Amino acid sequence: MLSVGSHAPDFALPGVENGEIGEFSLSEALREDVVVLAFYPADFSPTCTSSLCTMQDFDLLNLDADVTLFGISGDSVFSHRQFAEMNNITYPLLTDSIGEVAEEYGVCMDDWRGHRKVPQRSVVVIDDRQRVRYTWTTEDQRVVPELGEVRGALDDVRDDRTAIQRYARGFEHYDGGHDRFETAWSMYEMEAWGGAVDQFDEAVAYFDAAAESFRSAKRFSESAEVEAAAEDARSRSDDFRRAAKWYAGAAEHFDAADAELGAEYQADAERAHESASTGDELRKPSSLFPDQA
Repeated sequence: MLSVGSHAPDFALPGVENGEIGEFSLSEALREDVVVLAFYPADFSPTCTSSLCTMQDFDLLNLDADVTLFGISGDSVFSHRQFAEMNNITYPLLTDSIGEVAEEYGVCMDDWRGHRKVPQRSVVVIDDRQRVRYTWTTEDQRVVPELGEVRGALDDVRDDRTAIQRYARGFEHYDGGHDRFETAWSMYEMEAWGGAVDQFDEAVAYFDAAAESFRSAKRFSESAEVEAAAEDARSRSDDFRRAAKWYAGAAEHFDAADAELGAEYQADAERAHESASTGDELRKPSSLFPDQA
């Protein structure tokens, strides 16, 4: 099996996610997330069902939005689709039909119950630099991984380079949201209610995306400086999102001649707007780590 710290081989395999058949690439997934590979021998075998459902119950995807989980076996995409439907598995199941990927990762069994080139039950955690951060494998296919160890390995993936890249992405979304917020605010002051609502709604979407990127930046940060900047940016994005949402509500009620309810929404929006506008401007990504800007 690959050693911790080694380069994880790239791959692109057919697979199924939520009933849809497609191609899934390790390098593509690593652009957004840390990746967990869960190799297993076959669909529908009792231990495989237990193991993969345990991973689903552990819910790596929802516990950490920065994680992509791939289940990998030699079964066909059609078998995967039925298996996923029967067991409520929502993460992608990939088909390594000739065992090529399993061999590259050193987890391929020459023979398993009369089947050749079958993946051995194994777990690999890969960071965004395509480095192996954790491995687990067993020759006893009845054994399932210790999920606390997997969680620990994920929590250990911290890298300011990654954090600042995600901060920079959030900063772009934040700028886009701020531009639309200012446009909406001008319309709001002119009582152009319909246009203001549209622009505020667009701002909400941008600030949502910004907050998610800043949250991800905080999750990956190594240094206190980057962590503090990411948290401040996330909080500011949330305040602007709330202000935009409530100003949009106020505009809708004013447009409907419901001045009383419009004023209530406006009061809430003004508090959020004041909070968002308090303090220094957000730090630019280049100020956090100039040689990574």
